[in-house]
Amino acid sequence: MKENWKIRKEGKTQENNKSERLFPELEKTTEDILLKRGVDTEEKKKEFLYPDYDQNTYDPNLLSDMEKAVARVLRAKKNKELVCIYGDYDVDGITSSTILHDFFQQIGIKSFTYLPDRNKEGYGLNNKAIDYILEQKADLIITVDCGITGAKEVEYARQKNLDIIITDHHFVPEQIPRAVAVINPKKPKDKYPEKMLAGVGVTFKFIEAIAQKVKNYDLEQLKWLLDLVAIGNVADCVPLLGENRTLTKFGLVVLARTRRTGLKQLFEVGRVKISPSQLPTGEQIGFQIAPRINAAGRMDHASAAYELLIKKEDDRVGARTLALDIEAQNKHRQKVTQEIIKEVENKLDKDNLPAVVIESSEHWRLGVVGLAAGRVADKYNRPCIVLQEKEGVFKGSCRSVPAFHLMEALTELKDLLEAFGGHSQAAGLTVKKENFVEFKKRFTKLVESKKLGDVKKSIDIDEKIKINNINEKLLDELMLMEPFGQGNKKPKFISENIVIQKIAYLGADQQHLKMWVTDSKDGARSLELITFNYKNNLEIFKSNKKQENLQPGNRINIVYTLEENIWNGHRSIQGRIVDLEIGK
Repeated sequence: MKENWKIRKEGKTQENNKSERLFPELEKTTEDILLKRGVDTEEKKKEFLYPDYDQNTYDPNLLSDMEKAVARVLRAKKNKELVCIYGDYDVDGITSSTILHDFFQQIGIKSFTYLPDRNKEGYGLNNKAIDYILEQKADLIITVDCGITGAKEVEYARQKNLDIIITDHHFVPEQIPRAVAVINPKKPKDKYPEKMLAGVGVTFKFIEAIAQKVKNYDLEQLKWLLDLVAIGNVADCVPLLGENRTLTKFGLVVLARTRRTGLKQLFEVGRVKISPSQLPTGEQIGFQIAPRINAAGRMDHASAAYELLIKKEDDRVGARTLALDIEAQNKHRQKVTQEIIKEVENKLDKDNLPAVVIESSEHWRLGVVGLAAGRVADKYNRPCIVLQEKEGVFKGSCRSVPAFHLMEALTELKDLLEAFGGHSQAAGLTVKKENFVEFKKRFTKLVESKKLGDVKKSIDIDEKIKINNINEKLLDELMLMEPFGQGNKKPKFISENIVIQKIAYLGADQQHLKMWVTDSKDGARSLELITFNYKNNLEIFKSNKKQENLQPGNRINIVYTLEENIWNGHRSIQGRIVDLEIGK
């Protein structure tokens, strides 16, 4: 077995009571996976596999400042004030802005949405935007998925007699803005149990608290907003556990039946297979839906994605036009991102990689440097910062590995930064040219002090399994573990010393690999496995000598995930190859 393949240790309950099945109604493989993930009681199993919406979500009024925020919104409703929803330009911000807009329409609050331009304004509140909002005669700004770092901007608004409510979920700085209310579960001493809500999750709880105070409002209506809560949660990579998991799991059901004309057109144009009979997965959101919504803000302006999501049911033509435009932008985004990644990699000494990759260029597009940083960080298993240099200022994004906390590092270097914000694994920053060399030197020292090492990224494996033990009941139980994502990764399996029955190369350039395997040459059951762009994704294909041994009849060890495959109405079990090695 490869050195970087790591099989999870057995859970405590299972280890001490191997003769007694805790969940005998489940496949033993499913039980083992749940135990290793800390699901070791009947109550935890019920909450994880069959969450109850009412029992597994929390009272929104537990969030500090919620009462003040709700009172201010109800005052705006009573006095017919104009409210500005101030969002972020990523998926979390766009979905947050959309659900608040939808809700305000339902309860009769007049509002408009302001999404800053990523390239011209950057992240968060800014004074020019506040001036524009004042020109529109707004009486109140409500930020969603941003605002927690806007202490100076809030003071500017206060001087102009403009009220601000902040709803956010990002890292809380020492100086909290003096807004009418600041709703953020990460605030010191905040009593809300779920600290890891996404921006859209905080916005949804805010809506929920307001709805409880609106006379004759049917709270069941709020569940129709969960389609966008699910998209925002997955896109922002919050842990899909606890309340986040419940909101997302119910959101996937709503997404399959979404009433949003814009989403329906996005699915149709992008050939995203989602319907009431085929529930979406976390993977579909992460790799098919979220990148398309994000593309608008990365390549031009996020308002296109926002306008798509708020399209009325009778404007199918307008929704179709926007969906086609966003699809084109997404394809362009993919091309530009790949070009930046290639340029970053060309600058690296592959035989002597630095502890952290920090690269910049004048022509790199600001909207996609975060994607490039993420891909490089993932490939080389080390923190990466990719920046656009423009007019004496470096702006860009950082991505990290689990062992290195970006916000702690950036906070330590705040004397060199003009602005920064984000999470432990993803953040943005701005640094002036005269401070850049010193920043690079000190940031590198911080990474080196953690002694992360120059090792291959480990592949965490949940279970050893025989091909003969894979069946539809197991697949059904694995599907109950959806949504998969941050904090709840899709289970990985290893099958050792299995036999290749058949190999096929697919696609216009034969870039995809499919194989059929079995436990032994006379195995009773075979499993179909696939991987896309195999030469880039599988290390074995970098060695022609090893590749020659990948032939029918030979034995291999293989790591893979399991998924449902539906073709022409026929359902089958398919494995997605993660890694493999020639058997001994």
